[in-house]
Amino acid sequence: MDLHQVPGELVGVLRGPEAETLLRQSLEASGVVLRSWELEQIYARPGAELSARYRVRCTAPGVPTVAVGSAGSTDHAELTEPTELTMVASTVALTPQQRESMGAVRADSPHGAVHLWVHPVDPELPGLLVVERAARSAGEEPGARQPPGPVERAESAELPESRGLPENTERPDSTGLEARLSRLLGQPCRVQDLQMLVLRPLRRAVYRATLTSARGQRVLYLKVVRPARAAQLLRRHRCSPLIPASADAGDGILVLDQAPGLALTHHLHGAVAPADVGPIDPAVLLAALDTLHPKTLQMPPRVPPTQRPDGLAESAVAAGADPFRVQRLRERIGLSLQAAPGPLVPTHGDFHPANLFLDATARHPTGLIDADTVGPGFRVDDLATMLGHLLVLPSFDPSGYAAVPEFTRRFHAHCLDHADPADLGARTAAVLLSLLPGVPSAAQREHLLSCAETLAQRAGPADLD
Repeated sequence: MDLHQVPGELVGVLRGPEAETLLRQSLEASGVVLRSWELEQIYARPGAELSARYRVRCTAPGVPTVAVGSAGSTDHAELTEPTELTMVASTVALTPQQRESMGAVRADSPHGAVHLWVHPVDPELPGLLVVERAARSAGEEPGARQPPGPVERAESAELPESRGLPENTERPDSTGLEARLSRLLGQPCRVQDLQMLVLRPLRRAVYRATLTSARGQRVLYLKVVRPARAAQLLRRHRCSPLIPASADAGDGILVLDQAPGLALTHHLHGAVAPADVGPIDPAVLLAALDTLHPKTLQMPPRVPPTQRPDGLAESAVAAGADPFRVQRLRERIGLSLQAAPGPLVPTHGDFHPANLFLDATARHPTGLIDADTVGPGFRVDDLATMLGHLLVLPSFDPSGYAAVPEFTRRFHAHCLDHADPADLGARTAAVLLSLLPGVPSAAQREHLLSCAETLAQRAGPADLD
């Protein structure tokens, strides 16, 4: 059976009570007792693996930490107190050798097989082990949270960092993170603090690193990706002067400079803006896209949500959306889409409020981050991505983002000067459909589905309350 063809049933397994059985049995195989668990995120990628990330609390009196998620270590610290771990369940195929080296457990169900393991081991991201060792050495503590932001399809939704991590002696490289960073920066430095911002198993993780050196303190970002992708991502990151400088630290660890300014989410959060900051001009957002270099057109294109309608609909239904409404929405999107809504232009590919930085007055763009999807495309897809995420923001924090609906209407109206209304509505509805499986609550899923239905009916800015 091709697991990627039946994600609906497996999503139900990974979301529901059967997930507890999988987690409990995989831990008990190492003598660890599950005390409680919480689903943090489901990652359903049409045509690829289906994964889920959990936070679990467990105890294992007398059992060394290495019994969970690793093999062959000589570290014998015992889990005599309740310990939090991040666990991953995925349909990814693993060889017996990979399972042994990762300490992964295979679990079979009527809907297919899944593998379970404990972060930071990952079959595709060897750099995680390098970064997490440095995190423990730095005495990692939970960081202050930013205002709630767009859901992580995205690599920008902030997620809690893992604690109580198991040791593993399978090292991708004997050189530690501090040595790598010191070489890149040309001076000895120490990692003072590391905070995990994003974890997408098998795909990527993002950390905020605070470094100290003879020159003082500096903040950098570490993006852990598949090593084979590093060179291409570095090329994409050089396609705009707004994209922060980046370098390769090995094992898929990309080091990125901090973007100047403040994220658009920061500017939009809070009911009262500073006296020197007026209403944000929607044209400022488009000005950031205009900085993308023509060489962007030489990059491989990103597949936008509108080109994978079947997978989006399937994932939305598996996440709990009404099948009839989703099917009707899919049909309406298809009827309104234009095959070629303009010329191919440089696009960001993941253009949303957490990835765009503006100056303190919100009058000028200062940074574009998460440039992994930069490439040729249609401008309307970037506009639809921004509009879709703006519609989602108030569902995370209605009072904090109370002013966002008004800005969303103004941005929508501005977009209509650059795009066909029906095509823009259909593409934005597809973006919302792609985000639906990632939101944490049924109320938010209903909000996204309702917004998508409204847009697919060729609604105007005034209809998006």
